[in-house]
This record gives sequence, C-alpha cells and structure tokens, in this order.
Amino acid sequence: MLQKLDTVIVGLILGLLLPVISLFIYYFFTYESQLSFSEFINYFTTVHLFVAYVSLSCYMTNLPLFFLFIWKQKNEIARGVLFATMLYTAWVIYQKFL
Repeated sequence: MLQKLDTVIVGLILGLLLPVISLFIYYFFTYESQLSFSEFINYFTTVHLFVAYVSLSCYMTNLPLFFLFIWKQKNEIARGVLFATMLYTAWVIYQKFL
C-alpha cells in the first residue's frame, strides 16, 4: 500500500499544501481574535511580509518533510517535495525581484 504512494505527485501535493496549512495554523494561534483571515492576508501583503513568510514557512515545513521521506527511503515523494520547494522558491524570487 505505501509503495503505491511513493510517487512524485504525492510529494508535490504534500510540498505545496504543507506551507499553506502552516499559514492557517499561524493565523489561528496568532491573529484569530484580532483579524479575519482576509484582513490577515491583506495586512501581510501590505506590510510586505507575505513573501517572507511564505519562503520561511516553505523551508521550515518542507525541509523536515523532505528528510523524513529520504530517511524512510521514499525517494519519489522526497523528489516531489523538493520540486514543490523549488516552485515556491521561483515564486519568491519572482515576487522579490520583478
């Protein structure tokens, strides 16, 4: 069963969703009583913290996930997580410099 899940697509989905989930968790523990979620996103984009947070959350969540799958010898999932991290990195570079 677990061998069927060892695909790049599963790793890509996990690598793309985990930073978004961490954004929700950060919002609920920090700003839930003060701002609505749309105000939270608007605040982060106007203060120019959104790109910094996305890059930090991407690396903080995907790096342990990547090494966990390497350690468990699920190389295809790890490859998908790495590809998702590279997609986030390309988006951050685009947002910062263009």
